[in-house]
Amino acid sequence: MKLIEVSHDTCVGCRLCAMICSLVKEDECSATESRIKIIRDEEFGNNLVSMCTQCAEAYCVESCPSAALARDEATGAVLVDAELCTGCEICIDACPVGGISYDPERNIVFKCDLCGGDPECVKFCSREAIILKETDIDSPERKSFMEETTKLLAQV
Repeated sequence: MKLIEVSHDTCVGCRLCAMICSLVKEDECSATESRIKIIRDEEFGNNLVSMCTQCAEAYCVESCPSAALARDEATGAVLVDAELCTGCEICIDACPVGGISYDPERNIVFKCDLCGGDPECVKFCSREAIILKETDIDSPERKSFMEETTKLLAQV
């Protein structure tokens, strides 16, 4: 399956990925409506991309009391069923990378759904800091990427 991977060292913090994401998903350019957050790590001088990494062991799915989160086997993305979501935000607390956001107007959570397998953020990242990579969700390489991402985001 093809999943997004991020090179935090390559990201320059332009936020184009976040603007494209919100434009495609919400029809407006808004950092709060994007499924991608760029966090500036002042201590180390790099930009960290915070978005759903489609964890193999999806704590968000396990924690959801209304079964509103489930993995799409075709794309590998964990999807939110807006009809089932109660807006309790338990999944937000369970996510190790801050990849889930809350929409107070609709009282639901939202997150990256890989744009149905063809993520727009990847197409617009001129630095190739966000790439779509053919990978096995349980591979050692993917686990290493997940561990490094979790570690970096926990530091800020």
